Amino acid sequence: MSQSMYEMEPLFELDLPEPAPAPTRKKATPKRRVASAPPAPAVDPEVTFLHTADWQLGMTRRFLPGESQHTYAAARDAAVVRIGEVAAETGAEFVVVCGDVFDDPRVSTRIIRRTLDSLGDYPVPVYLLPGNHDPLDATSVYTSAEFVRACPANVHVLDKPGVIRIREGVSIVAAPWHTKHPSSDLIADQLAALGPSDDIRIVVGHGGMDSLSPNPDPSIVASAGVDAATTEGLVDYVALGDRHSVTSVGKTGRVWYSGAPEVTAFDNVETEPGHVLQVTLRRGGERSIDVQRHRVGRWAFRTLTQDMNSIADVDRLRATLSTITDKPQTVVQLGLVGTLTVAENVALDELFDEFGDRFAALTTWDREHHLVVTSDDADLDSLDLQGYAALAAAEIADRATDEPEARSALSLLLRLAGSRA
Repeated sequence: MSQSMYEMEPLFELDLPEPAPAPTRKKATPKRRVASAPPAPAVDPEVTFLHTADWQLGMTRRFLPGESQHTYAAARDAAVVRIGEVAAETGAEFVVVCGDVFDDPRVSTRIIRRTLDSLGDYPVPVYLLPGNHDPLDATSVYTSAEFVRACPANVHVLDKPGVIRIREGVSIVAAPWHTKHPSSDLIADQLAALGPSDDIRIVVGHGGMDSLSPNPDPSIVASAGVDAATTEGLVDYVALGDRHSVTSVGKTGRVWYSGAPEVTAFDNVETEPGHVLQVTLRRGGERSIDVQRHRVGRWAFRTLTQDMNSIADVDRLRATLSTITDKPQTVVQLGLVGTLTVAENVALDELFDEFGDRFAALTTWDREHHLVVTSDDADLDSLDLQGYAALAAAEIADRATDEPEARSALSLLLRLAGSRA
């Protein structure tokens, strides 16, 4: 018997979803207020740069013999290279050269091209200010075809007076020389044209200052004007060239001569050459300045004075010269005062011969060199001559005190006698 219809399997089944649970009502969570971040503290404007001047490339020194002249020129070129290295080491943003980059508008094309090659290797921009040795006149180095063609992209000539913005917050106030004989104080002219600014301002100028070298020259820089400008915050630093020794001027600590990067005169004139200045300026809530010196020069021009009255004094001078280091890069000028016999003076001449070879140069300081040479019996005794030769030497000795020619002849006899001993 077949199954009843009530026992038959269904033809299909519906797969219905489970009924969703009734939604539960969440309690409203109060929104939290997120406090806004405090504004970042304002950063005071700051800049670090290098200040240098008075390279006077192409300069020669009359007291240097030929070989030393070449070595000295090479040292001056090397100082320029070292300034670029200092810029990299200190993180300086740029370099300002405050006049007299070149010694003369007629410098050789070799000097121009080699200098620009060196500046092109600097890791930062370089700003060159024309000064009294290289003004922007009709013969200017800076407008020559050789300079224009060789000038790298990072080298800029400050050929127009006024304000040049280096970057946001930093400006240069340039006072270039367009003639060797300006008719006014070029820096005062630029300060008079300035109004207030939030920028860090660096004056780049050249020339003597009345507080150091008073004279009626109309181009001399008025110290009162730069002191007032730095005190009032109209400018933050006055970078100067012309004086070859590092010199801070005034009471603010913001007016400086950098000096020449390599020595150019003896230490009775230049007390502190051979440096470049690293300058850091801050402005804003804190207005401050930091100036540091970096030695880049290698040469020394020394002045020595001494009384000379015996052979012991000659020996003392020899000992002094022997202790000086770096002789091939040192020039010594001597101011000797006193009286020596001909024989003692021969010993001094031999000292000059020896140390003239050992030093870059050994010379006399004409203004302070007053040495008298006389003859006495000891000069003749040292010759040990007989007969006619002794009579002739005695006659020369009698005349030696008053006659330079006789003194030279007696000196020659003494030197010859010494060479035979």
